Amino acid sequence: MNALRLARGYARVRTRLHVFHSMAKGVVSIRRRLGLSLVALISVSYGLLLVTTEVVIRRDRLQRHERLVMATAAAIDENLAIKGKQELSKRTKLGEQDLTDVLNDFSATRVLVWLSRPSAPPVFPRSTAVQEFLNDPKLLIAAGLNAPGMQKPRTFTYKGETYFTCSMPLANGQGVLRFLEDVGISPASRQENLIILFGIWLVLVLIAILLISRVTTLSLNPLLGLERVMDDLSLRPSGLVGGERVLIDGQPQELHRIAAAYNALADRLQKAWTQQNLLMRSMSHELLTPVTLIGSNARRLARLAGDLPADQRQLVDSLQTEAGRVNRLVCSLVDLARGDSNNLSLQSTLLNPYQLLRQIYADVQVLPWGSRVQWQELDQADPAVHVTVRGDAERLRQCVLNVLENASKYSQVDQPIWLLIDSTPELVRIRVEDRGLGIPEAERELVFEPFYRSNPTAGQEVRGTGVGLAIVRLLIERMGGKVNIVDQEQPGTTVQFELPIDHDHS
Repeated sequence: MNALRLARGYARVRTRLHVFHSMAKGVVSIRRRLGLSLVALISVSYGLLLVTTEVVIRRDRLQRHERLVMATAAAIDENLAIKGKQELSKRTKLGEQDLTDVLNDFSATRVLVWLSRPSAPPVFPRSTAVQEFLNDPKLLIAAGLNAPGMQKPRTFTYKGETYFTCSMPLANGQGVLRFLEDVGISPASRQENLIILFGIWLVLVLIAILLISRVTTLSLNPLLGLERVMDDLSLRPSGLVGGERVLIDGQPQELHRIAAAYNALADRLQKAWTQQNLLMRSMSHELLTPVTLIGSNARRLARLAGDLPADQRQLVDSLQTEAGRVNRLVCSLVDLARGDSNNLSLQSTLLNPYQLLRQIYADVQVLPWGSRVQWQELDQADPAVHVTVRGDAERLRQCVLNVLENASKYSQVDQPIWLLIDSTPELVRIRVEDRGLGIPEAERELVFEPFYRSNPTAGQEVRGTGVGLAIVRLLIERMGGKVNIVDQEQPGTTVQFELPIDHDHS
């Protein structure tokens, strides 16, 4: 039992490593997941960088615009004050022409400065450089044409272009200076910038993919090496656990504990398999011989028990039956143990499956359930009659009888059991069909595991050990074939053997 638990634990660890290996290769690989994660991280980081850069640049432009406005407003205020003193010496007031001249001095191609007066029309510069602004009244309205009071710098978009605007009151209630600056970001230049930025992102992603592929390959090599070592772990015919131990030195730190656990598991398997090997030898010598003697003596008692009362004769028959059952169980356990240790040897001879099945059908007729077995003779022109396979005739006979006996147990006594054979160009297929309740699809693989028993008999108790089908699969696979449970139209179970045809002698 300890050996079985360890073997199952080893199988689970090995399965997990196979999953890691498939993940390292397949659609859901670690490499691909890590690559996609890093590409997503690069993309998000790049996007955040672009957005942050855009915000910083816009903020910087607004600050520069604000400094420009403050400096310009101070200069205009100073110029207006100088002109006001000059006009005061002439005993005249500062006129609109004077305001226009000052505004002309501080307006440019991309910057428009005008004077907003809530109680009077606004005063604009007359420079040709700003005519493009003045020719679009809607643009001026969007910038706050004659709005009163101070306004902080703000951004707005008009016809796809980006503009900055703000206002600064003049001293002595002369009005409010309003500023409109064309930032110069057009849709065409914006689209061009986006294309350039997308190209940079694409180059970064390609570089990241190449680096990730290289780095993850190097990072996963120790894990794949551990898997290769575990694949080589097996029980040698000598009884020793084959396969090298994993050296912890030189392994990544993350694998130290896994490597140590694997080495400890291999040592426990060595001990458990050694004990199992000893148990197998003990069963061979200490159990098989006395059980055989008990069976022989039971058969002798049965022959001499003709004059015994019925109840005593029934006891002798029961002793003979149980001795035979124990003998088969011991033989099956020995075969399983030999199979695990690669010590199970089979004959490899040419045999004709069709003729073997005919002989089996004839032999089972003397058994209590033998009359239920149905056999259909094939036409001599049928290819299945003449093909040959390479295998062990006695072991194949054992497999077929085992499945026939199972079919008799798990189906009603009045239901037939079909023994069938057919062939394809490459395979011979032997089928045993019954009309029982069938085996659920979820259990069709489990029934081939040692000691697993399905109970599809609606409460009817069926005696058995749960090793028969495990032996069948072991023997058929050793002969190069396979066995499984296939679907059938009517209720029941169909066990199918597939054996490769020997074309050299067929």
